[in-house]
Amino acid sequence: MHSSRRLPLLALVCTWAAAPAHAQWSSDPAQNLAVADAPGEQVQAKLAVTADGGAYLSWFDNSSGGYDVRLQRLDAAGNELWAHNGVLVADRGFSSTQDYALDVDAAGHALLAFRDDRFTGTQITAARVSPAGALDWGVNGVQLTSTTAFVAAPKICGTSDGDVVVAWTQDASVRAQRLDSAGVNQWGLDLAFAPGAGSFSASDVHDSGTDSILSIIHQTGGFGSPRHILASKIDAAGVLLWGGGTISVFDGGSLQIANFPTFVPDGSGGAVFAWYGVSPLQVYAQHVLANGSEAFPHNGSAGSANAAQLRVSPSVDYDSGSGETYLFWTETDAIQSQRGLGGQKFDAAGAAQWGANGLTLVPLGADDVQSVRTVVDGNGSFVFWDQIPGFGQDVTRGRHLDPAGTTDIATFDVASTPSSKARLQAALGTTGQVILAWRDERTDSGDVYAQNVNADGSLGGELGTPFCFGVGCPCGNDDPDAGCVNSTGSGATLGLGGSASVGADDLLLHGAGIRPNAPGLAFAGSIQLNGGNGNPFGDGLQCAGGGVKRLGVQVASPSGDATWGPGLVASHALAIAGQTRTLQIWYRDPMTGPCTNDFNTTHGVELVFQP
Repeated sequence: MHSSRRLPLLALVCTWAAAPAHAQWSSDPAQNLAVADAPGEQVQAKLAVTADGGAYLSWFDNSSGGYDVRLQRLDAAGNELWAHNGVLVADRGFSSTQDYALDVDAAGHALLAFRDDRFTGTQITAARVSPAGALDWGVNGVQLTSTTAFVAAPKICGTSDGDVVVAWTQDASVRAQRLDSAGVNQWGLDLAFAPGAGSFSASDVHDSGTDSILSIIHQTGGFGSPRHILASKIDAAGVLLWGGGTISVFDGGSLQIANFPTFVPDGSGGAVFAWYGVSPLQVYAQHVLANGSEAFPHNGSAGSANAAQLRVSPSVDYDSGSGETYLFWTETDAIQSQRGLGGQKFDAAGAAQWGANGLTLVPLGADDVQSVRTVVDGNGSFVFWDQIPGFGQDVTRGRHLDPAGTTDIATFDVASTPSSKARLQAALGTTGQVILAWRDERTDSGDVYAQNVNADGSLGGELGTPFCFGVGCPCGNDDPDAGCVNSTGSGATLGLGGSASVGADDLLLHGAGIRPNAPGLAFAGSIQLNGGNGNPFGDGLQCAGGGVKRLGVQVASPSGDATWGPGLVASHALAIAGQTRTLQIWYRDPMTGPCTNDFNTTHGVELVFQP
């Protein structure tokens, strides 16, 4: 895919001053990008994608004693934008680790929350890091606590208005607080969630516009008692919107001990959950709607009805365009001596779509299957997993299924160097590529590696040269990271997938950030107009010109995505080997767009075609 980011001047200055860009995405699964490879352990990688098609990666670094918090920023091409091994966020003294959190705020700054021993006792700290690598809230960050209580496992999210919500476990309760972009407390006293019996633990938090959604694990009594999932939706003023407190997502059995499931927002004010229960081991999914009601049966829809086998460690993602939920998991035999990979898709009401028993993607066998991750991309879903034939022999693999459950991209290697791997993270970037990060022991006791996967399942290799970003737009609606700003508040981007091979004819054009449900027209020219700066054209810029060819109309999904291809060479006589083409997308935007001209464009990409 392409790199569409033009960094602000400050970011460029900081990047040049620190070091030149280090490496890029590799096209070789045996040579992944080493993001953190200092001496000692680098562990617990986390990943948060950015609007420019890249990502922030965080980890704990034990190279100098104590597990410090470090952060790196990558662009869409896999270039490190800060010095190699990232910036130091917190120099801690801990000799062990607990969970922590990473997110991105509305302005594109990284947000972190972690346990902190730099002060009296152990506290919860939040930090905000600018795209240039500056610690916005100072070297100490913002301390959410000043207590002798036990505090643990903080979660963090940025809301659409630029605020930040942090939640954490404090003794037997869960606490939450909202900060503005300057790190100033917005709710006065923390919100406190306390059980009538047992204990609460923070499990996950995500934004829902200006609101936030928090999931909580309720240990209903002492050790070994049932563990349930609760959820709460909180508005900007700290008002609890679902039942005046919490709702029950799962209370029909028990989670496994020390299991804290995550969830994904549905983009419409609700959330989609996945978990596995014990007695028997079974995976479930649930969709909680914006009003707190359940779209699926209470206690969720099971991944499979096959009672002869067991299921654990699910990963879930949601297709906001179709209203469908994708669930993948580790499948085991009854005595857990063999493992495989299974999957299921649910409709909007929670009914299984891939048969009562789901799909078998990796049959039961001697190889262990761990770290299953699911990423919906608008054309079905990628699934990734670690396959482990023996200790220290882990390889990471991927596969893509279309909405019908048919494999349209066969199993491929993401990381083929055998080594111990852990805590795989995966997320869909804004240019249509998937970005992954994980801990890897291929060279020492633990480093952090990353890899991209393009829309066609290929790795690495920026395709084409982006140009003509949203600078000098018709009515000041500039967006230097994309095309000119449209009625959604930002510009749209063009990414390329597949290859430039005329013979393969597998080129894909992927538009992102287009007006949802709007028609778009992809077109190709032979030159960059106005020296690559483009000419005013509706609310945008026409970048591609000279013998323009129309490549067809597509309607963007509700999330603003649309894809053209493959087969563009044959169907539109697009190019012959050696020819250069300039590519762009025109799309409808209503009269409420910034300049009221009813249409806009992405930036352009120039591509030289090969045999």
